Amino acid sequence: MTTETSKRYALAVSGGVDSMVMLHLFADARPRPDFFVATVNHGIRPEAQSDCDFVADYCRKLGVECRIFCVDVPDFAQQQHLSVETAARILRYRVLDGLDCDEVCLAHNSDDNAETVLMHIIRGSGAKGACGMREHSGKYFRPLLGWSRQDILRYATQHDVHYVEDVTNDDVHYTRNFVRHKVLPLLQQLNGGVKQNILRFARNIAADEDRLAAIAEQQLQQVVFDEDGAHIPLELVSEGDCRLLDLVFGRLGVHCDVEYKHYCAIWALSRNVGGKRLDLPFGLAVYNDYDRLTVCPSQQKQTWTFCIPFGVGNTVTPLGTVSVGTQPLPNSLRIDPDKVPSGSVFRTRRQGDVFTKFGGGTKPLNRYLTDKKIPQRMRNELLLLACGNDVLAVMGVEISDKLRTDKQVYYLSLLPNAH
Repeated sequence: MTTETSKRYALAVSGGVDSMVMLHLFADARPRPDFFVATVNHGIRPEAQSDCDFVADYCRKLGVECRIFCVDVPDFAQQQHLSVETAARILRYRVLDGLDCDEVCLAHNSDDNAETVLMHIIRGSGAKGACGMREHSGKYFRPLLGWSRQDILRYATQHDVHYVEDVTNDDVHYTRNFVRHKVLPLLQQLNGGVKQNILRFARNIAADEDRLAAIAEQQLQQVVFDEDGAHIPLELVSEGDCRLLDLVFGRLGVHCDVEYKHYCAIWALSRNVGGKRLDLPFGLAVYNDYDRLTVCPSQQKQTWTFCIPFGVGNTVTPLGTVSVGTQPLPNSLRIDPDKVPSGSVFRTRRQGDVFTKFGGGTKPLNRYLTDKKIPQRMRNELLLLACGNDVLAVMGVEISDKLRTDKQVYYLSLLPNAH
C-alpha cells in the first residue's frame, strides 16, 4: 500500500474484515498518513448501529477521527423503485462524494473485482464495465485491490484485527452474494483459475478502453453544452460505442449505471428522421435535431401565448425585445415596414400558419420549419411577426417575400430582454 504524505485520506470502513484490515494498515504505517474514518449506517439491519459503534470504538483506541453517517436505504429504495443494493450504493456514494479529503479509500479486493466484472458481463455491459474496478478512479483509491480475500483474512489473523460479520453477506437474494456463493464456485469447478482469468481479461480490456477513452475525450470538445443541455454532432454518435455518451451524461450530472438498452435506443434515434424524441429514465430526454442529438432535461418548457402589436422602435415580448430601426444589429432581417399590414402582431406559432419564403412559394409554416431543420421542440419558442395566419417573419431565421425591401430599409432584430 502506497500513500502520499501530502494528501488527506478518508477511509470508508464498515466494520467488516476488508475495511478493518485497511484501517489497520493505515494506522500501522510509519509515518502514519493523514486520514480519518467514515462509516455509514444504511438502516438495513437492526445491528447496523452496533457495527458503527464498533468502528468508532476501534478508532478511539487508535486515536483516529471517526465520522458516522446515517441514511435510510429501505425508504429510499421504495421511493425510487430501486433494489436495496442499488439504493445503498447511491446513498453511500452521496456521503463519500461529500467528504472533505483528497482521496476516499475503499476496501475492495481482487475477489470483489472478479465478481464485479462477471456481474457487468452478465448484465450486458460494454467494455467499460468489463474493465472492472481501477485502483485509482477519480477521487477514489482502492489500496487492497491487489489483495485476495484469503490474503486479507490471513493478515487479520496474523495481526489480531477484530471485525464484525455482516449476516447479509450470505443472503443470496442479493446479486453479488449469488455470484459469489453460487456462480463462481461452479465456474471454479470448470477452471480453478477462473478468478485470475477474469481479472486478466479485465486488464486486457482496460488497456484497450484507455486508448478509446482518450479518443472520446477529444470528441467531447466538439460537443456544445449550453442552458438547453448537450448538443452532439451526429457524426460523433458511433453505434456500439458508449464512451462519448457516458462522458456527456457525466457532464449533465447523470452518474448512475446506464443500461445497454438505453444506448441502443439512442443509436436508433440517431438513424431516425429529425424531430423525434426519446425519454430516458434519469430525468433526461434525447432529441434528433437533424444534424445533432440534443440531450436535455425531460421537463417540458413553458408554452407562450401572447399577441403584441407591431411597431417601429423597441417592443418587449416574453421571448425577447424586438428592435425595428435603421441600424443593423446581430441576426437582423431587412424589411420594408410600409409593407407590414395593419393588425400585424408578434406572437408564437398557431395551427394553420403559412409562410411565403423569401424568393416566393407559400407552404405551411411547419413544413417550412422542417425544411430549415428547426427542431420540433424549439418551434413553440420561435417569435413570429404575423397577420392572421400569414407569417411575415420568423425572427432570426427569414422574412416573408411579402416584406421584401423596395424603398426604405429597416432592420428587424430580436434581443434578449434586460433583467
